[in-house]
Amino acid sequence: MSNLTLDYTNCLSDAIGATHGLTKSEVDTLVAKFPKHHENVEELRSTGECAFFDLPYQDLSELKGLLKKHQGKWENLVVVAIGGSSIGPRSLLNALGHGQHNHLEAKERKNAPRVFFANNPDPRALSELVETLDLKKTLFQVTSKSGLSVETLAIWLWLSDVLKKKVGKSALANQVVFTTDRDKSPLMEIAKQEKIDTLPVPTNLPGRYGVLGNTGLFAAGLCNIDIAKLLAGAGEMDKRCRHGDAFKNPAYMHALVHYLLTRKRRKTIHVMFSFSNRVHSVGEWYSHLCAVSQGKMLNRKGKAVHVGPSPVAALGTFDQHGQMQLFCEGPFDKVVTFVTVKDHGAKISAPAAAYPKLEAVQHLQNADFTTIMDYGYWGTEQHITAAGRPNMTIQLDVVDEANIGGLYYLLELSTAMSAELYGIDPFDQPGVEHCKQATFAQFGRAGFEDLSNRIRDYRAKPRKTC
Repeated sequence: MSNLTLDYTNCLSDAIGATHGLTKSEVDTLVAKFPKHHENVEELRSTGECAFFDLPYQDLSELKGLLKKHQGKWENLVVVAIGGSSIGPRSLLNALGHGQHNHLEAKERKNAPRVFFANNPDPRALSELVETLDLKKTLFQVTSKSGLSVETLAIWLWLSDVLKKKVGKSALANQVVFTTDRDKSPLMEIAKQEKIDTLPVPTNLPGRYGVLGNTGLFAAGLCNIDIAKLLAGAGEMDKRCRHGDAFKNPAYMHALVHYLLTRKRRKTIHVMFSFSNRVHSVGEWYSHLCAVSQGKMLNRKGKAVHVGPSPVAALGTFDQHGQMQLFCEGPFDKVVTFVTVKDHGAKISAPAAAYPKLEAVQHLQNADFTTIMDYGYWGTEQHITAAGRPNMTIQLDVVDEANIGGLYYLLELSTAMSAELYGIDPFDQPGVEHCKQATFAQFGRAGFEDLSNRIRDYRAKPRKTC
């Protein structure tokens, strides 16, 4: 069961003053409009604008079949993907897997594969990755919804050639799984030719929303993460938030407070400050989700609005010794969301009698490390609040499948509601698509000749250098 709470006390004027905090009137006025905003979000669900709404209730039979085929049979898994299709599974594994998973012996991993990500066409990084792996003992998950992402497709073509030469022609059929759109992706034609297994990505599921779909669940399942509990946690959060009362809806209140602080107090930098290494990986995923979903030039009516916060992921207590200086004394342009955990899943403490004559360490005798994390959070929250900086806290009882599933879903739903408030489309990515097309154009792909000429002319312009 997901036990997650959202405390937004320190975003209100009663805590930090009206210059930087929201007044009761401002909050109440927007809360009153939320039943209609909720209806609009529900319409996105009913019309199939994005499949993330349905992922908690998806049919897992096909996924389970492929997991059964591959479970415990591979020393390594390489996830070939980019953007959200890479960040999602990496975040999921970091949140719920062992922190040193790849360094464990096979027995300690319960025969789960070590997991690596080929998510950038850096030639040295890719070469070094392949050099370190026994390719005969390696499974490859190639994920691209469109099947057109230049980087993923190029990496796959290179790897397929390497596999054929070093393992044999049968390697593609035996050691590769495509996760892609079965209706539109050119990867499906390759899959038919090479007899490669596939898992579907719905046409209406952008990669950044696919962490709880086959994109993330295949790797998670191979690594013995309880998929059913993960989706159950997401489903519980869906049911908890499927109403228009923002005061009782953590996803909607998360969206409402961030929206008002951005619009009325110009808090355009949104920090997710996680006091847990495991949850920090969710913060990194959320930075991607937030940037691509909310950073938009045009609203749904085609009017130029140029909206969207700049997301930042910070790690506590580590970033108390760095970014915290900016958060508490820099420009008043940030709202911080702390994420805290009651039970970190391990207990260690400093010894009781170390260096008894050294005064500087006496206060740390028997110091519990969970307490160090808690004191770090409370000290940071108090200082930021005293400095008049708006902040809220998401608290998890424990980092487990149910809570992480609920957290992913809360942040996705909050993102959808934020877009509703801004009047933008959270599921498109025109800026990203332009960059993809620019790469097509420079490689001479048919249909992009005009863009190719513009880029050629741009590159020919003189530069001032030093």
